[in-house]
Amino acid sequence: MSLLSIAVVLFLIMDPFGNISSILSLTKDYDSKTQRRIILREMLIALTFMVAFNYLGEFIFYILELNETTVRISSGLVLFLIAIKILFTSPDSPRANLPKGEPFIFPIAIPLICGPGLMATIMLYAHMEPYQSIMILAILMAWVVSAAILYFANPIKNFLGTNGLMAAERLVGMVLILISIQRVMEGLMMFWNTHPHPT
Repeated sequence: MSLLSIAVVLFLIMDPFGNISSILSLTKDYDSKTQRRIILREMLIALTFMVAFNYLGEFIFYILELNETTVRISSGLVLFLIAIKILFTSPDSPRANLPKGEPFIFPIAIPLICGPGLMATIMLYAHMEPYQSIMILAILMAWVVSAAILYFANPIKNFLGTNGLMAAERLVGMVLILISIQRVMEGLMMFWNTHPHPT
């Protein structure tokens, strides 16, 4: 995978457009300056977890000795499940059960920004990508764009409106489904080409 493709996938999973309404709801009792301070703090916490899981993932796959075929199919399935959750929000999702008070780590940094799906994807991609520098740069690229979008959440919401944000989120879900299906097909083709089969 290229640097750009990894960064785009991570950005889509972070889903900053889909998180705008939830984050603004969590910080609605604070002035604009405090809102942005909270968002930056939470984004930095999320970045810390993303980088940590990047190195943890490589360690886990090294210990378990998983092969490339397993990683590709697993990453595709994880992306597919993430896309389904984006397209069809469940009533028990974190966005539907937002706590009161100033958020700290939960629920903005985890799980709205750096949720289980993103952590699993970073772990999988860290194993697929041989150069750690590429993964770190991709994480930073996705994080910077997402942080910029959330930093300007209020003007973006005013410009797009609720329907515009929903449309952007659905588009993200559809793109993730396409990527996930491609990943699974790549894994199946790799399995077919590397395992003996009847002629």
